Formats: sequence, structure tokens, C-alpha cells
Amino acid sequence: MSTTARRAGIVAALVSSAALIAPAFAGALPTGSLGSDETAPGFTCDATSTETNTNGWGIPFDDEKNQTASYSAENVLDEDGSLELAVDGVEDRSVSYHSAGGVKLSDIVDTEISFAERATTAKASFQLRLSGTTGGKFTDTTGFTTLVWVPDATAPDTTDGAVHEHLQAGKWWSTQNIDGAKDFARVDLLDIVEAQPNAVIDHYGVSIGRGSAATSTLVDAVTFNGCTTNFAKKDAETETGTGSLGNLGNIFGS
Repeated sequence: MSTTARRAGIVAALVSSAALIAPAFAGALPTGSLGSDETAPGFTCDATSTETNTNGWGIPFDDEKNQTASYSAENVLDEDGSLELAVDGVEDRSVSYHSAGGVKLSDIVDTEISFAERATTAKASFQLRLSGTTGGKFTDTTGFTTLVWVPDATAPDTTDGAVHEHLQAGKWWSTQNIDGAKDFARVDLLDIVEAQPNAVIDHYGVSIGRGSAATSTLVDAVTFNGCTTNFAKKDAETETGTGSLGNLGNIFGS
């Protein structure tokens, strides 16, 4: 892949998160077929998310409810499908989030953050929606911002599927000017943590869009805070026995 193509992809990904510069309305209810479930506070690990059982993945914010992702039978690195992020034009965006339960930002820097992607050009971003930050526009209210990781020239070739690994050691930028991350500069996550010891993560997710022409990508195996979510088109089939007592052939014979 040429340097020019990679740079174009990085610029498009940076622009794609412009919609996150303003926070969603507080207390917004889950909406749409990918709406987030209402769970008690605290991080929960949902190991599988499918078209019929999204298990907490989706868009719980009213101002982003039309930016839905979809479930695809196409594979990334496994054989049961993936999450498809697709846009039709430069004004569109496609995203899916999961609750992070208010885990402290400082608590996740020693854990793996990664995801698998299959596309002709790496383009999906990883996002951490924070509250409790300082030095920004919303310091006196929610302390909202979104930290964004985007693939750069070091990203693997995703043509046949690849994993973006160790994002916690990568460069991130903030949609708001906050202490440790200003003017959309890409900085080490550890530097942001040092400047934001009390910041918490409310949601994490993956997205594409805003600034990209019609395009799509497939995402799978999203890993955060010790949890890896497998995206699949359908629920796994369960074994069924014969009758209400199941298959007793091994006991009584046929």
C-alpha cells in the first residue's frame, strides 16, 4: 500500500470522529435494532454479539441513532461472521458501542486493547468515550471527550484480515482539548492517563465515516478490559435431543 493511500486513510479516519466533539444528551435511551441494553453500573463482558442478540452492543445515544452498524455473514479471521461498518458518503458515519461501566482510564492501560479488521485499506477507529476529564470545555459539567485511535502507516495489511494489536501502547487523539491531549494531536495513551488520573470510560466502540466516500469494513474480536467480543451473523446452534427427556438412545438402545 502506498504512503499516499495510508495518509489519506488516516486523514479520513480523523475527520470521521468529528461528530464526537459534542457529547450526547445525558440519559438518552437506547434506540434502534442495535440499541444498548440497560445493565447495572459496572463493566460486563459480553463474549458474543449477534444480529438477534446484540448483548449490549449498539448506539445508546439519540444524536447518533442513525449511524448504525450491521451484522454480516462475511468473515474476518473466523467462520461465523462479523460486524460491518458501512457509509454511503462523506456525511455518513457507522458506529457501535458497548458500555464500559465507568472503568477508570488508568486501569485499562495495562490490559490489551485490540480488534480484527478486514478491508482493502485499514480504516476502522477505536474509541473511548470518557467523563471526568479536566482542562476541557466540559470540565465543569461531565468532563466529556472521546479518545480516538486510528490506523497509521504501521497498521497491518487488512486485505485478508488482520489484528490491530496493543492499541493501549499506541497514539490517540481527543475530540476535546483536555489536559494531556490538545489540538487533535496524536499522543501516547499513557500521557493522557498521567494528565487525567480521575477520568473514567463510559463506552468503548469502533467506527468509520465522516470524510470518507462510500466504503465499508468488517470488524471482529474486539478486545477491551480483559473481554473479547466475537461478532457473528447468527446465534450458535444448540444441540437438541429427542423428546422432552433428550436423546436416551445410549441408555435404552434404538
